[in-house]
Order: sequence, then C-alpha cells, then structure tokens
Amino acid sequence: WTKLSSPSIPPSSSNLNLPPVNPYIPTEFDIKPLPPDDTHHPLLHCSFKMCIVIGKKKTWLPATSTKYNSTTNSMLFSYEDEDEKWHIFDIVYSKSEEVCIDYEGTVDSKKIKFRITALPTEGHGPVLRYGDESDYDVEDGITFPPIPPAQPSSRLPALIVDNKTLKLWYLQDRKFHRPIAELRLRLICPNSNKSPLHKAVSDLFVVLAGDAILETTYMATVCELYSSISSNDAGFSIRVHGFDDKLLDLAEETLNACLSFRGLSDETLLPNIIKPGRFEACLEALLRRYRNSGMKSSKQVTDIRLQCVRPTTWSAHSKLTALENITVQSFNKILSENLDLVCVEALLHGNCDKADATRTETIITTAINKSGTGGFAKKKWPYQQVIKVPLKDSNHFLVAPSNDPNEPNTAVEVYFQISLDDRRTRVIVDLLSHIMYEPLFDQLRTKEQFGYQVSCGPRWTFGIIGLSFKVVTASKSPTEVSDRIERFLTEFRKELVEMKREPFVEQLVGLAKNKLEMNDSLEDECSDFWEQIVEHTFEWESSRNEAVELRNVTKAEVIEAFDKWFAPLSQTGVLNKRRRLVVQVIGTSDGPTSMGRPLVEPSNVGNTIDCSVKDFHKLAGNGATW
Repeated sequence: WTKLSSPSIPPSSSNLNLPPVNPYIPTEFDIKPLPPDDTHHPLLHCSFKMCIVIGKKKTWLPATSTKYNSTTNSMLFSYEDEDEKWHIFDIVYSKSEEVCIDYEGTVDSKKIKFRITALPTEGHGPVLRYGDESDYDVEDGITFPPIPPAQPSSRLPALIVDNKTLKLWYLQDRKFHRPIAELRLRLICPNSNKSPLHKAVSDLFVVLAGDAILETTYMATVCELYSSISSNDAGFSIRVHGFDDKLLDLAEETLNACLSFRGLSDETLLPNIIKPGRFEACLEALLRRYRNSGMKSSKQVTDIRLQCVRPTTWSAHSKLTALENITVQSFNKILSENLDLVCVEALLHGNCDKADATRTETIITTAINKSGTGGFAKKKWPYQQVIKVPLKDSNHFLVAPSNDPNEPNTAVEVYFQISLDDRRTRVIVDLLSHIMYEPLFDQLRTKEQFGYQVSCGPRWTFGIIGLSFKVVTASKSPTEVSDRIERFLTEFRKELVEMKREPFVEQLVGLAKNKLEMNDSLEDECSDFWEQIVEHTFEWESSRNEAVELRNVTKAEVIEAFDKWFAPLSQTGVLNKRRRLVVQVIGTSDGPTSMGRPLVEPSNVGNTIDCSVKDFHKLAGNGATW
C-alpha cells in the first residue's frame, strides 16, 4: 500500500515536462492511535447480561460497555439505573472475530459471568438490546426506547486552549475510523456587523479572499481536501475538511490569506494576493448576488421574518445600497474597522491527536499576532439581539410584494415566539410540531389543496424558541391562508384533547427515536458540536438529553403549553394573547393569490420592505429585546 500510494513520477533523466507538484497530495492514511485509558476494544458498545450475586441470589442484569482501559484490561459498564462500574476481564481480547451474540465470558477473577446480547454496528454507539420482550415493544413504538449512557468526558470536545485570542476545542474521532478530519474556525469581530455597510464589506472581503486562494483550493480539491470562507453575524467562519494529512497546511494558507487584509499600510492598495482587476470582478459578482436574493417568495418570506426579529440581520437591498459606490480606499477603511479586533473559536475533530491540536494552536495564534493585535475582553463580544414580538390578542401583519415581478406564488409564514431557551420548553415545542405536521399537511395540502408547500417546524433564534407555519400557494389569497392556519389551530386543539394514550405515546416514542439516531458522518457530528460552540450552550449531548426529558412529558402538560402559546381562544372564549407575527409575500399571478399586493414600483420594492421592517421594530419597541 505504501508503494502504491506514492505518486509514479518519471525518472530525472526523462525529458517529460511535469506540472508543479501538488503539495496537498496525502501520503499518510493511518488511523492515529487512541490514548490507552480510553481506546478501542472488540467488546466496546456491546449489550450484555451480567450475572451478579445480590444477597444469595444470582440475577442477570442488563448492561452496556462504554469505555476500555488497555493498561488495566478493564471495561466500564453502565447499568440500567445509570450506575457505572469498572470490571477487569479475565482474558485479553485482541480480535473482533472472537465476539458474537451469546458469547459468554467472565470478569473480576471469574466472580461475574457475562453474556453478549447485541453487537454494535461499526460507526454507531450502543444498540441497547438485551434479548427481552421489551425489545419488540420498542420496535412496535409502544415502549419508550432505551436511553444510551452518557458519554465520558474523553469522548466529548475538550477545551484545551482558553485565552482572549483563542478558544480551541479538540476531539479525536473514535466512531468513523477514516483518515479524515474537520477544522472549524470562527473569527469573532465585534465591528463586522454594526451596519449594512460593514456587513456588505465583510461579504465582499469573503468573496475576495476566496478568489485570491482559488488556485490553492483547486489543487486541494483534487486531493479531496476542501475549504470555505463565509461571513456571519459575529464575523467570519472558515471550514477546512477532508484527508487529515495536509489539512492543517491548507488551513494555514487560508487563514493567512484572510488575515493579510489586516493592518494595510496604504489604504489605496489591496494585499498582494489580490490580482489586478479582481476587486471589480468580485464586487460585480456580489452586487449581482444581492440583486438576485429572495426571488422566490418562499425564501423571501423567511428572510423578512428573520429581519423582523433580528434587528442586525440586514436585507440584501440595504447592503446593495450601501455597497454600490464602494472604492478600494473606502473598502479598506471599513474592513480595517471590521478586522481591528479579532479573536478565534475553533474546533478540531477527526483523525487527529494532541500534536495536531498543538500545531493548530500555533498556526492560529501566529497568524493573528503576525497580522496585528489579537484578543479582546468578553464584554466586547457582539451581542446577538432578538426583538420581543409584542404579546397581544391581535395579529401583527407585515405585507410585502414579491421581489420578482413575475413570481406567481404567494408565501405566508406565521411565526409564534415562545420564550428563552430551556430544555423542557424545547422538547414540548418539538413534540407539538411533530404531532401537528402530518395533520397540517394532510388537511391543507392534500385535501384542501391550499398550496404546494405546507409545513410547520420549531425555530431557534439565538437562544429564543419559536415555531412557524409556512404555506406557499398559487390558488389562495394570503388572508385565506392566515385564517386557515388559525382555524387549523382551533381544530387541532380538539384533536389533541381527544387523542388516546396509545397514539400520544407513539408520537413521544417516534420523536425520541429521531433524537437518538446516530450521526451518519463525521461532518454531521462535527456540525452538532460546532453548533453548541457557536451558540455557547456547550450541551454536547443535547439530543440524548432531550430524549431523557421526553420520558416524563404528559399530555396534560402539552395541552397546557398549546393553550398558552398557540390557541387562538382561551377556554372561556376570550381572545388569547400570543407573540404572533404574520409575514405575507404576495405574488403577481391572476386571481385571489395576488389580492392585497402593495402597489409598489419594482425598483422600490426593497426600500418598501425595509421601511415595513423598521415600522415593526418601532411597534415592538426598539429596545424590547430578550
């Protein structure tokens, strides 16, 4: 394999002219060893029955192996009551061929006998099947699925660097066993989103930086090593992923290219990595992207809803207006403000060890310190504001024309804002959404043909929980859609009250199973961890914890929550006070679909929508945030 993995290059005596050597061709494909106190073992994650003496009676107790220490040849077992205990194997297991269902062995000097009842699938965690009748009840959806034991801290991201310049989390992969890794970086810049102009300059910077390293990224892509740069509400994000061998080389190149824009001595000149004519080309591409933004009513209605609840989410129109007369000098001036203060949050995950993590720290801190000062106090971090939708018994409507004068569809999104995030509220909202989705789709989409897109789902906006209903239609008026959603909520309340215990438990079990599903790839697992870092919640096993929370959710509690957050009327027949926002984007087709469309010139649509959003902010109270 070593010989075959090396490139076949003609001898030096050959007259064949070769292209430059691609520096990102991987040569190391070995899986890096795990630490001995938490390493691989053939019996890891198996389900067991343990024959344990309790008093004078032998009892077979279900257990799951969760952690192996090769130094002491001992395994950590988790029992049903979440009690954990280490047991020492009486023999050393070296090959997975020795393991099969019904295999029996002993631990602790033959004091305890065990039998294997289930084997895990590669890349997945414990299967939690113990050969009982309850296994079939779980499959039939009438019994709550078993909750896997909590992961030990060594299996979760660890904060190994924590200072004003860098916070670095690191986790070595032990599930997917592939020579790949992921590096996620978030460059936090407090000034990068303080106005539409600053955000537009950040977007242009991302396009320029990506264009400058296009040749580098192409060579890396040929070797299945990828990188991307994007802007966000707090600054910028960099993602590098693929074969781990040269991953940090590409990360260093990408980060240095981005930070080369810092501390320019001449504001009239761009960094040397920007080729002549590329500023104008990248600017033209970005302006075109802004002009083409939100051409579909479905996307536009969600964008407007976010602008309403997030006062620093700028519209494409406002950024387009701010950027149209930009010059190199004004671009450099604003960008220097954006990049004046920089700190980094990073996650390294995959086929990587502590040496790779140390090198990652060196690359990041060197790049920041070489380009300027790094780090700032926590109080200067950008605060992510969310507007409080007023709590009233009337509706808040925002009506907008579609950006595209030829858009035939009308989109309506009804958003209910609930509360600050907490796990109990989160799982109840998830459960209500899970129960409502099918009857909503069946009634409005299948039976009544209200629109080709009918959906509902939870929304999590910077720590604020909500739920939205969306309908995209080419046959109904926006008022009909809004009224029909209200009637659906009234009808659903009756169905919820009359729901028998068995179908309610089936909904609980179905949602719990969804939350307990394992990630299919390193990318998915890394994205889950990265979301916790970005949101600063650090609940690494949030899905498991939510499944645990679901175990004691009652139907009465769900009905009470529905009445409080969504029901149009109280039980006494009085209009209910709710935090409810209705956004309607009205298309131009003939018939009821275009009823109520504001008469606005196409060139003035963006400005009209921005003014409507500002009016909503005034109505909500500009300082009324969570």
